[in-house]
Amino acid sequence: MSTPQGTLKPSSASFRIYIDEVVRPRLSAQVTRVQVSVLIDLMSYLEQQRYDFSGGRAFQTRPVSNAAIAARFSVTIRSARRWLAHLEALGLIAREYRKNPRHRYKNLLNRVRLKGFWEWFEARREKTPDNQCPPKKKDLKYKSITAEKSDQEKTSGPFPASGAITYDTFWADLARLNLPGGRSRPCMNRVAEKFRGNLRRHGIGFNDSSVKKRWVNFCKAAAPVR
Repeated sequence: MSTPQGTLKPSSASFRIYIDEVVRPRLSAQVTRVQVSVLIDLMSYLEQQRYDFSGGRAFQTRPVSNAAIAARFSVTIRSARRWLAHLEALGLIAREYRKNPRHRYKNLLNRVRLKGFWEWFEARREKTPDNQCPPKKKDLKYKSITAEKSDQEKTSGPFPASGAITYDTFWADLARLNLPGGRSRPCMNRVAEKFRGNLRRHGIGFNDSSVKKRWVNFCKAAAPVR
């Protein structure tokens, strides 16, 4: 998921951008300057009460009570309720309650959903070009494999007609992959000489399309050194 300013997920940095772009102007049009400062402080406090930055949890707080908010800002519970109601009326938050039949008041404030932040974030995410999203690991792996294949195709000329093949990366790599391993690995140059003789006996040119497959099979069938 891409986020504003190129970040990979909702963060405190993107929340500050949201405060400056949405919350402050909206509050300034409704309340006094002092109230703007207080309500923004409350929004920042709620943002710090999030679970974490994963999925939908980035847009909701842990269970929080009016009493805890009142204690944090040294105000009455009534003031805390009034502030939350004001933010909810402006569409910035949404209060969620849980029912407790045993409790005197039945409904308790459970958590606060950062509704406005989620809406702003989704709008910005839709406007962000797809090319800003980091490529997936499987895509990188596919590109890497494709690039390797392309390089091999470019360097896979005809099988060397003479001399050592050690310095021909394409054919030497095939030999290393398919010859017996360990101390019993035969010399690839000697195997190449025998392979050339095999091609000549069968009347196959060094640039024939089947040479690569034949070379792989020849290396696999090479007798290990005793």
